Amino acid sequence: MSRVLVIVRPALVPGFQLAGVDTYCAEDSETAQELIASWLDARESGLLAIDETLLRGMAPSFLRRLQEAEGLPYLAIPGAQASDAPLSRRRRLAALLRRTTGYQITFKSEEDEDRQS
Repeated sequence: MSRVLVIVRPALVPGFQLAGVDTYCAEDSETAQELIASWLDARESGLLAIDETLLRGMAPSFLRRLQEAEGLPYLAIPGAQASDAPLSRRRRLAALLRRTTGYQITFKSEEDEDRQS
């Protein structure tokens, strides 16, 4: 598996592109589902990371098809909850990116906090 494919909402695309992964934009679950279906039909392989909000809106039958696909395992990118503090969400995303790409990502606000400590 030599490729990471990321599907996220438009606002998140630049961040994942900076991490150096193939990033695709989906406004809604249906768009994401169509994109993934095209990859499944073409027998694409790689690790699929998808915004959990988009994933939750997909049809159960499609999710079963995706789970059964051997060449395209997937994981959910945690979405923000209204109660999530921005720093907590950043840390979760940084940890996810580190596991996926092997690189530690530091957000500017974290660097500022480290200097103040």
